[in-house]
Amino acid sequence: MKDYKNVKVPRRYRSTSNRTVVRRVEAATGPKKRGGSVTGQLGSVLTVLLTAALCYGGWEGYRWLTHAEIFSIAGVDVKGVRSMSDENIRDVAAMFTGQNVFQVDPGAATRRVMADPWVRDVRIERRLPNRISIFVAERVPKAVLHASNGKYLIDGEGVVMVPIGAAAAPPLPVIALRDCRAVPREPVTKGAVLEALELLDELAARGGWDIAGVTVKADSAETVTIVYADHEFRIGSGNYNEKLRRMGEIVADMRQRGLAYTYVELRPERQAAVMVVKNTKLRR
Repeated sequence: MKDYKNVKVPRRYRSTSNRTVVRRVEAATGPKKRGGSVTGQLGSVLTVLLTAALCYGGWEGYRWLTHAEIFSIAGVDVKGVRSMSDENIRDVAAMFTGQNVFQVDPGAATRRVMADPWVRDVRIERRLPNRISIFVAERVPKAVLHASNGKYLIDGEGVVMVPIGAAAAPPLPVIALRDCRAVPREPVTKGAVLEALELLDELAARGGWDIAGVTVKADSAETVTIVYADHEFRIGSGNYNEKLRRMGEIVADMRQRGLAYTYVELRPERQAAVMVVKNTKLRR
């Protein structure tokens, strides 16, 4: 056996690097199996057919819901109405009668109902299979607004409702504004209407006042004045509880002394002024 331990290798056969060289060899893939391709194509076809069937079924279901006689609206129930006119109620009901319950436009009906000056809020619901329910919240008149363009009912939020004639004026207090034109269904933005409404609430809560006989002049917050039984009580806005207490004391004192007066000034915080009618005694 020959020993190659001491054999010299020629320089041209020697490697200049001691690193191990690794080469990657990509193995060629074989032909794909035909069975997997057929299965994938069959699955795609079934998916398309199933989607088409669902779409067709959905379309037919929609056509049935929107054309079936059972869903044709047979009646409209209107609840919460006290002052809304019968004509307006019939007009609203006519918007639904005979329509398909799924195709009606509640938004259009809501706008139609809200156009009535008596209506504050409305909710419309479908009642399957063939009815519509309308829930109306009406405005409640709180006072008569005496504006520059006539007399109108207003609610507790200061929203103008309907005009009224002198013969039809209800037993309500009056809020007088000299430079104000009232617009139905719109809130009053001039003067001190909200302050006047707050004052009327305080008078009603205290008792002893014939509220229907009260007029509140409310051209501005600083000049809020109560006109009652031919007397004026100039009180301004705010702190009504204290001002009305002072007013009661002054009126009681005038009666006790038998003095007639035309107005009481309560706007100063620390003192009150009374306009006494000279040489006139109160009748007892």
